[in-house]
Amino acid sequence: MKVPPAWPSSSARWCTSDVKRGPIRTLYTRLTGELAHLGRPVRILACIGQRAAESDQRAKLTPVEIDRGASNGKRHITTWRPIHAWSDRKVWREIARSRLPYHPAYDWGNRRLSCVLCVLGCNNDLVNGARRVPELAAAYARTEVTVGADFKKGLSMAEIIRRARVLDELEGPAARPPTGTAMAGHVGRARTSKYRSRQTVLYGLTA
Repeated sequence: MKVPPAWPSSSARWCTSDVKRGPIRTLYTRLTGELAHLGRPVRILACIGQRAAESDQRAKLTPVEIDRGASNGKRHITTWRPIHAWSDRKVWREIARSRLPYHPAYDWGNRRLSCVLCVLGCNNDLVNGARRVPELAAAYARTEVTVGADFKKGLSMAEIIRRARVLDELEGPAARPPTGTAMAGHVGRARTSKYRSRQTVLYGLTA
């Protein structure tokens, strides 16, 4: 009998199947039903923001492909990754140009945005998460003891917490960085300043 792993992993992505793929396919089913009157397979274009620069695995993806797992006799699903070839710099330039807000986790120093403590996250983001939400990290550490397995292969939550405490001792508890901290490294301070001013006018953001 195959025993499920104690924690999710790249090969056992519980969140991907339950929280992402499941709801998306539920939407596909609803749309297919609503368009059944067409009398032919429904064609759905799924636009996804995955980029080659994010990981080696995503670099292997193609900009356009047929989602054969979600397609069937009633629907044809095509996946389109319109920004697959974009660099980090181009993404930030587009954010600055569009003047849209972005998640503050990037200003805190995160390289990617996911759950606070994600088994697929890089070590930097995990330590960052443990510093920002120590009570959650402590709960994960207790779970490690209960299940008898490290949170991430080769890296326990206990070690992540230790690294977070070392940084707190060296730097002190981190204060929230100003909005635009992450952007400035890609588009420059002058353009970031204009972006922040516009954010204040549009959304009332002052941080």
